[in-house]
Amino acid sequence: MHFSCLSRAAVVAVALAGALPLGAAAQEAGTDAATRCVEIAGPPDAGVPVSRAALDAYFAALEQARPDCAAAVEADPSAAAARFNLAVLAERRGAHDEALEHYRAAADAGLAAARTKLGDYANFGIGPVEEDHARAVAQYRAAAEAGDAPGLTTLAFMYRYGRGVPRDTARMVDLMGQAAEAGYHFAQYRLGQTYHRGDGIPGGENVELGVPDGARAVRLYRAAAEQGNVFAALELAGLYADDRFDVPADAALQAEWTRRAAEGGTPEALNALGFLHEIGRGVARDAGRAAELYVEALEAGLDFGDLRGRFEGRAPGWDDATARAFQTILQERGLYDGPIDGIVGRGTAAGARELGG
Repeated sequence: MHFSCLSRAAVVAVALAGALPLGAAAQEAGTDAATRCVEIAGPPDAGVPVSRAALDAYFAALEQARPDCAAAVEADPSAAAARFNLAVLAERRGAHDEALEHYRAAADAGLAAARTKLGDYANFGIGPVEEDHARAVAQYRAAAEAGDAPGLTTLAFMYRYGRGVPRDTARMVDLMGQAAEAGYHFAQYRLGQTYHRGDGIPGGENVELGVPDGARAVRLYRAAAEQGNVFAALELAGLYADDRFDVPADAALQAEWTRRAAEGGTPEALNALGFLHEIGRGVARDAGRAAELYVEALEAGLDFGDLRGRFEGRAPGWDDATARAFQTILQERGLYDGPIDGIVGRGTAAGARELGG
């Protein structure tokens, strides 16, 4: 007999009626609840969500799983995954004492992701925990040794910045590489930046570490982008924009990865795609579409000063047709009452800034 659909009171009633021993009934109910907790919320993950949409979906799933996670912990206080999920929810609402209790119990039960979260508390001094980089490193190292990719990644950053450990760029690259190899999108993205522009490397290059390396950056960015990391997709598009970093320029690939990034609604990606439509690079030149994308980017939070982009090392002036289309949209929305003359001056800029308000 299975009890996944019965309340705790019903389980007890069935047990008392002699269907099976009370202890066995409670144990089976707790096991079923623990299984549902993970099925609904997914396995414990201390990493950075791949997108805002993924973050929202994650918290929605956690809320849905909350009753089952709570039932699992009530039946078995060592239920590590359920403890972790309850901790994340408690941390989100600022109940840090409760979160820490769950994270510590999950860590004691052997859950590596909980070690990473405890490291974050000590690293950044969250809630009642005082900032202690040495203690954070100890937690991250324990998580890394257990194979937790986010723990590996944050430990790499500790070596990059010298937080709790001496600065060691070789160790940073090694640890980040392990996390990237494990498939963690954020490690792939950040290690891609290291091979792309030398991020984290004094002077931006290191022959012994093989930095920079455009081809390796492409592989890392692509791996992250294919998982939905829009910032990796934008970096990849940028590598295809010109012949720097030993990556041949490819307008079609630049446009393709920009388009993929824009699908996530990220303002930087919407703006970048609009600029490609304005100048006709890798996509059809389309002033109306460019203007629409610029408006979407501003509405999504892009600052007007960051609008448009650079081509062949410079920021070209507005295309007349695009500027007129942009002014027309602003005028239709009652944000601009000047002439449709293609001159993006103070009036147009003031109206554009209203889009983000």
